[in-house]
Amino acid sequence: MKPQIIGTIALFIAGVLLASESASQTKLQAPGFYRLMVGAIEVTALNDGVVSYRTAQILPTATPEQITKSLYEAGLTDPWGMSYNAYLINTGGKLVLIDTGTGGKLADSPFFAGTGRLVANLHAAGYQPELIDEIYITHLGPDHVGGLTKGKRRTFPNAILRAARSEVAVFLKPDAAQTNPKDWRIPFWRDLFQPYINAGKFQPFDEDGPLANGIRAVATPGHTPGHTSYLIESKGQKLLVLGDLILVAAMQFADPSLPTPFDADQRGGIAQRHRVLELASREDYLVAGAHLPFPGLGRVRAAAAYRWIPVHP
Repeated sequence: MKPQIIGTIALFIAGVLLASESASQTKLQAPGFYRLMVGAIEVTALNDGVVSYRTAQILPTATPEQITKSLYEAGLTDPWGMSYNAYLINTGGKLVLIDTGTGGKLADSPFFAGTGRLVANLHAAGYQPELIDEIYITHLGPDHVGGLTKGKRRTFPNAILRAARSEVAVFLKPDAAQTNPKDWRIPFWRDLFQPYINAGKFQPFDEDGPLANGIRAVATPGHTPGHTSYLIESKGQKLLVLGDLILVAAMQFADPSLPTPFDADQRGGIAQRHRVLELASREDYLVAGAHLPFPGLGRVRAAAAYRWIPVHP
């Protein structure tokens, strides 16, 4: 074979290999953060991960026909990915984190596998855990409080931790473990909160009321006894951080009466969904949800039924 032909073949093979290498799939998503302004307050949505669920797991009373129709209209198929979100609020004077993700804890559970990315996304968004001034907890779900610690240390060493007194009373009582000896969550919660308590950095609050400039607690019990939403307000603009009031956006906006088995008080959860959706649609609030499709930010519109209108970049 002539040398020039051999050279041509060699170049062709090298080109094929190079093209193959450059086209390899990374299978990685971009960092999970999204920013917008509420008046003069900067809000950064932080994704902790996405977990696959079948709708019947979350809304067991929904009929197969309801599920199929609703998912089709939302462009989804069953199972679908549920976002796990938290929100960083920069008031200009304080840096407040609402919920902390799972911290990678309970990763062997199908409910939390693939989560634990909040701190990495916090870094990607330009912030470090040491900068957080305060942490506000919506409720004690492991995907909301698990990130409080790394090992036995505080993940956010300079932060004041705050939560509704009615939410944390379940494990702060000295006899909590004795009265609930089979509830694994009691020691789990205590281990997360104790480092902050020991450091004098835990401050429970009572129901509704202001917590920081431009941020107030809004009691929304039902999902848990002390479930709390947070209202962010600046220059006439308002954002309501819902926590777990809505888990399935494709269905629970249109039908807030669909209960979830994760609600401690299903009737209370339904009542709070109706109350908050009516308020958000009437007052034209921005809304943020821990399990709405990332970044979980949008508005609610009311007609024959409520509709979710996500933000657009």
